[in-house]
Amino acid sequence: MKSSRISTLKACAVLLLTAGLLFGCKPIFEKKPIPKDGTAAPAAAPASAPAPAPAAPPAEPVTSLEEVTSIESLGSSSAAPVIDDGNDVVTVTPAIMRKVQQALVNAGFNPGPVDGVSGAKTVNAIESFQKQNDIPAGKITKKTLRALGVDF
Repeated sequence: MKSSRISTLKACAVLLLTAGLLFGCKPIFEKKPIPKDGTAAPAAAPASAPAPAPAAPPAEPVTSLEEVTSIESLGSSSAAPVIDDGNDVVTVTPAIMRKVQQALVNAGFNPGPVDGVSGAKTVNAIESFQKQNDIPAGKITKKTLRALGVDF
């Protein structure tokens, strides 16, 4: 009975994963090249249909890549807001703690041995570094790691 439930569960899981793959995949479309004069390429029309009239030239000149010197020159009126995440607390792994301890040694603080373990000396060194750099002391935040030059 138990093996029957497990095999049924496996079959359902495989079915759901297969359905997810089939419906989750995006189809790949072949992009059609756009002519340099800015007009759309005419679609293939039946032989009996009259030829369509040529499209009118665009009202505004088309900006080429050579004319664009920066994103601001495209005329975007508002920039995306900058979000300050410096006060977010970081979950510290032993690897990050080793980097923090080494950065503290390089900055002239004594965190004790560079072993990836946060002891009393490491906590005191971090708090001293934070106070010296006008960072709220106590927790290891993104602002602290950036000030130390630690990748996280």
